[in-house]
Amino acid sequence: MGTIITDKVIHKTPAIDNTIVETSTTDGSNLSDESESLPADQSNPSTLWGILLADSSKPSDLSESTLADDSKLSDFSESILTDDSGPSDLSGSVLADDSSLSELSESLTTDDTCYSHSHTHLETLPAEIRFQILFFLDYKGLKALVQASSIYHEQYLVDRDLLLFGCLEATLGSLLFEASVVHETGSLAFSEARTSNNIFQFCQSLKERRSSSRFSNLTEDITREDASDMMAFHFDVIKPFAKHYAEWALSNLAKEPEASHTKVDEPLSESEEIRIIRALYRFQICCNLFGLGPHQDHVSGDYQDYLFIRPLKICQILESLYHPWELEELWSINLFAEGKCTEIIKSIEWDFHEDNPRFDRQGRPWTPDGAIDIRTYDDCYMRGVLTRGLGFLHKILYEIQDHMEVVRIMENNLVILWAEFLGNYGGALDIDTRHDRRLDYPSAEDKREELRDLLPFRGDIVNNSDGEYSPLAWTILWGGTYSNMLGGEGVSYIAEWGYVMWDAARLERTGAKEVLARRWRERLRLSLGEDPREYNDRNLALR
Repeated sequence: MGTIITDKVIHKTPAIDNTIVETSTTDGSNLSDESESLPADQSNPSTLWGILLADSSKPSDLSESTLADDSKLSDFSESILTDDSGPSDLSGSVLADDSSLSELSESLTTDDTCYSHSHTHLETLPAEIRFQILFFLDYKGLKALVQASSIYHEQYLVDRDLLLFGCLEATLGSLLFEASVVHETGSLAFSEARTSNNIFQFCQSLKERRSSSRFSNLTEDITREDASDMMAFHFDVIKPFAKHYAEWALSNLAKEPEASHTKVDEPLSESEEIRIIRALYRFQICCNLFGLGPHQDHVSGDYQDYLFIRPLKICQILESLYHPWELEELWSINLFAEGKCTEIIKSIEWDFHEDNPRFDRQGRPWTPDGAIDIRTYDDCYMRGVLTRGLGFLHKILYEIQDHMEVVRIMENNLVILWAEFLGNYGGALDIDTRHDRRLDYPSAEDKREELRDLLPFRGDIVNNSDGEYSPLAWTILWGGTYSNMLGGEGVSYIAEWGYVMWDAARLERTGAKEVLARRWRERLRLSLGEDPREYNDRNLALR
């Protein structure tokens, strides 16, 4: 990661004595239901993760040091678990799927040499198999099982390092690559070392790294502190933002005349949540690489007139990394974030206006010290907030409720960023920028669009490592053929409701397919019946 890493963990699992155990991870549903029953100071998932990461005595020293007072393991466990129940209270414990320990054990492949099907007990399994069970659980499942059983709690303490990184993989799944890149590029050392050349080289390496990304590769240099930071960012920032984005997008869909059965708080499917969370991580990567980043106060002043890489080059980089519909996901997230940043900037305009009574004591006619003309440069100030990233945005949007506290924070963080970012006129994903990219740097994807390569809907599959799986809305929009255009280049006002984020089932039951059809008809009327891609075809033919 560019820095010296200490406390390196070697990922090597214990031998299983040729016994293979198949397990299934939890469904990855939100933690809100579970956290409601937790004490106020421990209901936050990242808080538990920090507790689980806390240093402990070596397993061999448990009886001598940690449990020197002859207290039971169930008493000691209260320091790392998230509710008041002890590990020995098996009958009252709740697992990730609300099943009992015996019910969970019945779902595992068993061996008669270990125990009988009629009397399956997880706690009687050999230590090697107990390790495997814990290793394949995600955050929620690991927490539940360690909480429920003193045996598994002790096993966790013995194999803490390996289990933590296994849990990191199980929790993030296919998102582990994006999460690790966010963590790597979000460091102060990375921010301070940024130049246009090394950013470009770093981006060139991402595609190769992603194609070979395995858990062992991605986490081989990750320390406990790194894992803690990654899980905290995931649960404290990304997951809440996914919820807020979904509510925003579905609210916009509900305003369309064809929309029906659209509930803002309707649970997301697993694939929908992955699309949204993946796009949020990628937005944060863009902030870390091309924007001011999370360490703006260390690496720049209150004025910056350029980005490290020009928007046209950023456009090239993003197109080389992501499929067109994934760029549309990123574009939709950017629209949402821009709107939130604009709300913040407008909410503090008066607080910094020179006519605000708080500046009366300074006299006139000079502009009072601390007064800022935000309204004149509101878009520039908006980008100064936007490109700090989701962590800063979440803090001032959702964590801090006191307006004057937000004003105080913004007073030290207002930055004019003249250069465009992803959106607006001249941004990396703007229509004009993408048009210039086509003319100056034609790509293989442009050729696929020209040939109208077939791209049928193949299901709501979000892990594209083994092929292309465009969402149904994208397939409908472009008639089952390839397009390298963003929706905004061809059809307006659909990214605002996140059309590429939703599964086929939601498109059917909400009337979203009819909304797409109407927007397409409107576009054809404007272009006299011409497919928007035909304009690009003519430009390519003139080259």
